[in-house]
Amino acid sequence: MTHRRLYWEDVAEGEVIPSVTLEINRNRIVMIVSATRDIFPLHHDPEFAQAAGYRAPAVATAFLQGLLGRCLTDWTGPAGKVRKLGLRLNAPTLAGDTVSAGGKVSRKYVDNGDHKIDCELELIKQDGVIAVDAEATVVVPSRD
Repeated sequence: MTHRRLYWEDVAEGEVIPSVTLEINRNRIVMIVSATRDIFPLHHDPEFAQAAGYRAPAVATAFLQGLLGRCLTDWTGPAGKVRKLGLRLNAPTLAGDTVSAGGKVSRKYVDNGDHKIDCELELIKQDGVIAVDAEATVVVPSRD
């Protein structure tokens, strides 16, 4: 299997970061709860979620962070390192939603010898609602 290898010189400010899209189905909810060990009933129990005012179980924040990280590393390849990821939750992501994580390059620069790229990311639901806004910094190799 060959992996993409993104070099700092090949990146342009304003460049689009390709989206990763996932359906949040029942199996994925079980995997998310298992992986994050966040067993709060809101994340897996439909009756509990409905009693709390949600139409379905809500996805844990740790999964959303991971999906945004995956979007970045799918783009950079395995040599890319996520150094910072901050996010704002705007709307819950629920079982039954389909979400797409993507974004764009906002800045590229060299800092203490590291070739850094700042990114603006969004997690968008199937209805166009922006569930998460995020900013990230990744470090990628240079050809030099």
